[in-house]
Amino acid sequence: MAFDERIGAAFGAASDTVKQLLALATASIGGAIALFDDGAKAGIDFGPADLWVRIGLMLLAFSVLGGLMALGAIAGQLGSDKVDTPNSYAPGLRRFYGLQLLAYGLGVVALVVHAVG
Repeated sequence: MAFDERIGAAFGAASDTVKQLLALATASIGGAIALFDDGAKAGIDFGPADLWVRIGLMLLAFSVLGGLMALGAIAGQLGSDKVDTPNSYAPGLRRFYGLQLLAYGLGVVALVVHAVG
């Protein structure tokens, strides 16, 4: 399947942004565990007021899953024989990328609320 350079550039940009946000969400999970974990206890213990950290980590995990699904949607658009012209604005792709963005933003906000509060 051949398509013009604009479509290729659009999918390249979409793929790059999804991968960058995937890396940020994964690093944020590791950073939250490193910053908020009580190293004196065995396992991961965030202290008595850990609700916001747990919510933040769960949202960041949803962001990672949304990113993986967005990459799958990109591959599905590019590799499908049923799609005549791949569209980087396909509803499935926008849905998963939107989930990734929203979950990442809310996850970071939850971690900040824990750190400030």
